[in-house]
Amino acid sequence: MTLNEYQDKAMGTCMQSCDNYSYMMLNLVGEVGEFASRVAKAIRSEKIKIKENDICISLDNLEELLPLDEELKLEAGDILWQLSGLCHVMGWKLEDVAQANLDKLAARKQAGTIDGNGDGIYER
Repeated sequence: MTLNEYQDKAMGTCMQSCDNYSYMMLNLVGEVGEFASRVAKAIRSEKIKIKENDICISLDNLEELLPLDEELKLEAGDILWQLSGLCHVMGWKLEDVAQANLDKLAARKQAGTIDGNGDGIYER
């Protein structure tokens, strides 16, 4: 399935009251928050740990983490749906957004500014 096919199918499930910028933007932020919250709660319960600013997963508790992995995958899907919706209400195709991002990253890499500290690739 292509990103545009996904976007079209996803928007086929969009309720009319949700087909607007405010809902899509606010709920995108909410879905990203839910993803982060699940990770934070796993850290709190010590299912995963932070070591030198990296998330560390112990192989000893990998079976215990499988449900978290599935939950995070579902949350990532919700994020994708919301991003697709935001692009839809802005009149953008998801594949065009993805390609523009790759083009921007390629230009930054070529300019030696891949770290994203403001490279002036695009004029404002």
